[in-house]
Amino acid sequence: MAIFKSKWQAMDKLLWGLGVVFGMLVPVLTDQLSFLTRVHWVVWFLLVVNGIYSIWVGNRVAKRQLSVLNLLVFPVLFLLAAYFFMPHFTYYFTPAYWAVSYLAWASRQQ
Repeated sequence: MAIFKSKWQAMDKLLWGLGVVFGMLVPVLTDQLSFLTRVHWVVWFLLVVNGIYSIWVGNRVAKRQLSVLNLLVFPVLFLLAAYFFMPHFTYYFTPAYWAVSYLAWASRQQ
């Protein structure tokens, strides 16, 4: 039980919480908005919003010196949402989000 408690305390809860929000909730909910065309949805939410969030994730992981595996939180959550709720072309954003996060993380390394 002590192992789970130490892992829970060491986990970055903000990173996981926002990963669920930006990886699952925002894309799925904005895909249902009737006033957004598919092109606007892809450009504004999948490219701009999630791209900025990917940069933030990379910078946060580097600044807090977390494990590099934390860079996979957002892309994996997004892949799950894309698989179950979104069009199939959104799968290809997953490696792009990981790459942007990794580049942001690597640029902050010494």
